[in-house]
Amino acid sequence: MKLQVEKREKVGSSAAKRARLDKKLTAVIYGKDVEATPVLLDAKDFDEVLKQLGKNAIFEVSISGGKTTQVILKDIQQAALKNEIQNVELQVITKGQKLTMTVPIHLVGSEDVKEGVLTQTLNELEIETEATNVPTEFQIAVTEMTIGDTLTVADIKVDADISVLTDLEEAVVVLSAPVAEEVEEAEAPTEEAEKVTE
Repeated sequence: MKLQVEKREKVGSSAAKRARLDKKLTAVIYGKDVEATPVLLDAKDFDEVLKQLGKNAIFEVSISGGKTTQVILKDIQQAALKNEIQNVELQVITKGQKLTMTVPIHLVGSEDVKEGVLTQTLNELEIETEATNVPTEFQIAVTEMTIGDTLTVADIKVDADISVLTDLEEAVVVLSAPVAEEVEEAEAPTEEAEKVTE
């Protein structure tokens, strides 16, 4: 995918607010041997990038009057009290460059587990790899699990050109026995009536 961006002539909170009113997002493009450049993205186009490529999106940006550059989405800053993107960070990718990032872990077959309580204890895997090898997610099958089983990072299938930085022994998903609900018994009435002294 390719996004057309424009250089920001003005920076600051008031300029950013005006940009959002114009359906634009403020962003900065930076990288090794690359001067940080404030730009504006079309909000609708950026939403489409997120839908298609996810949070580790790698795509091209074309700056008005400049060259086309490949970037990776490094950070999205959102407003604290509402679901609104405030700023985006895009890192320029150079050929052969390795990236460190987190990738979501998806459980496969959880709907087929009929007994026990399935708990995912790790949602993301930290990896290092070249930009062209970044997966959108990792999958781990849980259909063969039985009560008491634990699957760890080592059980996730990863391509040879990807280095896993997360501890291989860290648990990803646990299948435990269901906890029996305790039924509170009604207090039995006392056998002897309370004596009332006159």
